[in-house]
Amino acid sequence: MKRALAVYLLTISAPTLAVAQDLSYSGALTLGVGFHSVSDIDQDLRTTSLDGRLDFDFGNGFSFGVDAGYLDLDIDEVPVDFNAQFIGLDVAYRFANGMSLGAYTEQLTASADLLPIDISLKSSGITAGYDASGLQLGAFIGQSDTSPELPGTDLQDLGLTAKYAPMEGLKLGAAFLRTTVDTAGPEVDLDFLGLAATYVINDSFTVFGGVSKTSLDLLDADATTMGLGAGYLLPMGGVTSTLSLELARTDLSAGGIGGGDLDTVRLGLTLPLGGKGSEAPLNSVADSVFNPRHSAINAGLTSAF
Repeated sequence: MKRALAVYLLTISAPTLAVAQDLSYSGALTLGVGFHSVSDIDQDLRTTSLDGRLDFDFGNGFSFGVDAGYLDLDIDEVPVDFNAQFIGLDVAYRFANGMSLGAYTEQLTASADLLPIDISLKSSGITAGYDASGLQLGAFIGQSDTSPELPGTDLQDLGLTAKYAPMEGLKLGAAFLRTTVDTAGPEVDLDFLGLAATYVINDSFTVFGGVSKTSLDLLDADATTMGLGAGYLLPMGGVTSTLSLELARTDLSAGGIGGGDLDTVRLGLTLPLGGKGSEAPLNSVADSVFNPRHSAINAGLTSAF
């Protein structure tokens, strides 16, 4: 039902979008490199990533967004290539009072050399929002499907998001997502909760930070990720890009007992696209909270890696 609604909204909006006269766009592109170390494990992990986000405003209430990402994971002394790809699309209509309604569809695909097939998570649903006076509120409800399919299993998604700019240069964000796994046995909830902030110090430097917690209630398991970074603005060919450094740690626990740490150093080069750019580099913990994906599973993985 939700998937049909998403397709319907995309279909009926296409003619209107085509004739819009006041098209504007904004977004960002981040090229990232990450260096990861896991406690009690000798092998280090390295990731390379490319993330992009682009939002089109057609000047007539309609907007259309594209979100895409690629990540390659390399483990020392392990001759296996792991990678993941993400693509997301959304469409919305904003009313004159600041309210908006829309729909989304997205897919995360993971693959490895040793796996005969790819594993994917497909999500779709409907959204609602409110935007006024520096405050942006959002909500969504949807469903996810896995490939290969998990027989007798339904994944239901919901989420609440907020962004607020209390003063010039400062932006705050919060997100809560829940994915409910409904099986023949007991329901299992996977929750993602995050807070983030970014502050423009001056024309050259910005700082950003985020903290997120992904929890699986059935196993009493948690993954808490904290990241703090800084960005330096440098002009490149008439465009002000951002060179960033972030330090992050993910603490793992199960049954109330610590399960290890994942320490990460991330470097990023972010290019703004259009007018508004992004709150933080797209490979940062902060961005995973400011702009979470529509599944607690996907959001938790994005925050940690």
